[in-house]
Amino acid sequence: MSLLTQITILCLCLALYNAEDLQLGSGVNAQLGYQEIVKLGSVPLTVRTKNVFYNSNNTKTIKSISAVDIDKSKAVPTITAGGIGSSFVNVRLKSEKGKALNYLVQIFV
Repeated sequence: MSLLTQITILCLCLALYNAEDLQLGSGVNAQLGYQEIVKLGSVPLTVRTKNVFYNSNNTKTIKSISAVDIDKSKAVPTITAGGIGSSFVNVRLKSEKGKALNYLVQIFV
């Protein structure tokens, strides 16, 4: 394959994968502390939002946060409180107008 063909295939793959995934921190030597699959159906002309809360019962700190868009939509995950180095986190998931939410949220401690 020529270099131009390889670059074209790479650009096409990147263009097709336009999901908004959130990957913070490093999961090396970390345990899965919490996992939730968030599924909200679509409602016409409505933006769907969901907050995922995690609070550690002990003094373990969060090492990594992962929010993977299973449907590869343009929904946006954000951290609104806590996060890496804290014992709690709030992950807010916000869909496009009229679209569903389907996310896998994992928190490693």
